[in-house]
Amino acid sequence: MKIRPLAAAGIVSLVACGELLSPRSQTASLTIVPVLDAADPYRAAASTADSLRITVVADSAGVFQDTVARATAAIDSTGSVNTTVNITLLQSPQTFRVILEALRSSDGVTVFAGEDTVVVTSESSSGTGQQVEIPIVYTGPRAQSIVIAPRDTALVSGTIAYRVTAFDSLGNVVPGVETRFFLVNPADSTRLTVDRLTGVATTLPSASGEVRVYARTADHAAYDTARVFVGAGPVGLKITPAFASLAPGDTATLSATLVDALGTPLPGGSVTWASRAASVATVGGSGLLTGVAAGTAVVVASASGMADSILVSTVKAGDAVLWALPGGRSFGGVRVGDTVTVDLTADLRRTPGETLGSYQASLDWSASVLQYADVQSGAFAAPTVNPGTGNCTHQLCLAAADPQNTAGVVTVARVRFRALATGTVSPTMTVTEMSSNVPPTFTNLFAGNRVTVTSGTVTVRP
Repeated sequence: MKIRPLAAAGIVSLVACGELLSPRSQTASLTIVPVLDAADPYRAAASTADSLRITVVADSAGVFQDTVARATAAIDSTGSVNTTVNITLLQSPQTFRVILEALRSSDGVTVFAGEDTVVVTSESSSGTGQQVEIPIVYTGPRAQSIVIAPRDTALVSGTIAYRVTAFDSLGNVVPGVETRFFLVNPADSTRLTVDRLTGVATTLPSASGEVRVYARTADHAAYDTARVFVGAGPVGLKITPAFASLAPGDTATLSATLVDALGTPLPGGSVTWASRAASVATVGGSGLLTGVAAGTAVVVASASGMADSILVSTVKAGDAVLWALPGGRSFGGVRVGDTVTVDLTADLRRTPGETLGSYQASLDWSASVLQYADVQSGAFAAPTVNPGTGNCTHQLCLAAADPQNTAGVVTVARVRFRALATGTVSPTMTVTEMSSNVPPTFTNLFAGNRVTVTSGTVTVRP
């Protein structure tokens, strides 16, 4: 379709579809969609039009000069028009030019205009006097993507108003795009109600927990989601660091902070500490952690009725630890449908002078609770992945070598899952090779019984 930019330069073309029309079928249509100029904002163009003027001109001896129909149709709340124009055939086949102009009634400006041709064939031999309908479809502002705000928030009680910003394929803001708001899980309506039209969300009395809200365009073409933590129950306690490894006699200092559902620190709260395996590691009143003997201990912090726990692995000097941790923490919690990321992390802080050179490991989990998605690289060389086929007798086998890696703590890979159902899962990791890189050779720590494997736990809630 040829285009004549008028009041606004933002529309440089119209995508159109003109079809051969038959009076019998009457199924063909002329469809136009604005296409944007990246250099011009869209807000001054298509979204300001509120009506569409349609002019049909007949071809007479190769010249379009006889106007055979005029019509004006209102652009609806979704920015669209779906109407028909009646014409009379003088011959068969006959060609018509359809001119479309988008108008802004507030000042009478024609925002943009375009035109295309259609060819109509009559059922009769002559076609003279045959009445034909030409369907006209105009598609107005459309969003390639939308962003809902606020994306993450905590709401003890009261209301919050969600808003949406729409963008076209070039990243320009598209105003006037109609959106609707919904709860991802309809059962959360006992915690939060959301007005589908306005996006105003209201908490219910005594409700608490995480609720997900999503916004969707009226044409279902774009959507986005947000989280709101309802009630005072998002509040919790968080231990830092989220896991620890020690050699006997070594010490480390833990801290625990009250946080809201978004992890923002909150004032107050006297913290008490306890180790559930004092023969492995002890913890003092100030959070001072001391390794005692080889093994794994759970250390718990409590404050203001809240608690958090981490895993502590005590190993002999010169040993490495390989962790499988959900979200990089000893214990994680998600909801059904969420993405679960298990970090595979190597800790060589007890092997001075050595760096991680290579590893081979396998991972197993409860497939009824977690569905495997993919493996992403960490701060190590990208692994070779064998998802339970061929020589891999486990659900997932991984291997990688990187002689340039440094010492200390390094996440070698991240395994992503989708939470399928409620339950508690501790991903089980098995190591067949874990070598340190001491040029010019690799030393297999696993073969020397110098690797401890520790797995965290993820709990999937409804």
